[in-house]
Amino acid sequence: MIDNKIVKRRGITLKTPEDARRIIRRVVDRAFEENQVLEYSGRISQLLSCWLKAYEMDKLREIESRLAALEQQSKENKR
Repeated sequence: MIDNKIVKRRGITLKTPEDARRIIRRVVDRAFEENQVLEYSGRISQLLSCWLKAYEMDKLREIESRLAALEQQSKENKR
């Protein structure tokens, strides 16, 4: 019998920068819905900084893959 190695947990899963960005959006949206933006402005600012860093990580990964493709194409053209 094959055991399921995936552990089921309550709550959220953070495996990618996109997961972090999604959760941050939820928290910030809730603060705006409850009109508590000014009360939690420091926390919101910190969350948005984290969102931006996660966005940068996604874009960096995209740029690295595009660069690798260009380098591969350059090597093939030199042959």
